[in-house]
This record gives sequence, C-alpha cells and structure tokens, in this order.
Amino acid sequence: MLIRVKVSKAFFNKVQSNEWIDGLFQGNQGCWVYVELGEEYEYISSPKDDPKTEYRIFRGCDVFYADSLENLENEKYLGSAENQTVIIYC
Repeated sequence: MLIRVKVSKAFFNKVQSNEWIDGLFQGNQGCWVYVELGEEYEYISSPKDDPKTEYRIFRGCDVFYADSLENLENEKYLGSAENQTVIIYC
C-alpha cells in the first residue's frame, strides 16, 4: 500500500532514512500519522503530481494512525501498519 503524508517544509527538508516524521495522512485534517521511516529511494514523478509540490519516497516504513495531533503525541493510536511505502510531500 502506498501512503501519502503531508508534512511541514522543515520536516521535509531535514528528515533522512531511518528517522521519523509526523504529518497528515493523505493531507486529511482528521487523521494524523507518526511514521518510522525506512530507506529513501529516488522519487520518480507522476503526471498527476502537482508541479508546485515536492515529494520524497521511503520504503519499509511503520505507520501509526491517530485521530488528533494530541492523541498522536500521547501515543494513543487507532491502528498501525508495518513495512509500508510512504511518500512525504509539502
């Protein structure tokens, strides 16, 4: 499964393989995710990509879902998924 996570510009620029990020699942305000990133690979753009948006892709990620930023920060997760491919964007 391919998971897209909207992150802040600061996270986008500094994060590296095997680090973590948090952001909005698919850019949806009602679902926050904490992601333990796997290895970064070269992102190959798609014709559907917004030319004003930057993208990076990571494989082998563990993703934890929460319904609010507060619950995410308190590790009150609704669920999780292991070994996922994650595209971060800003």
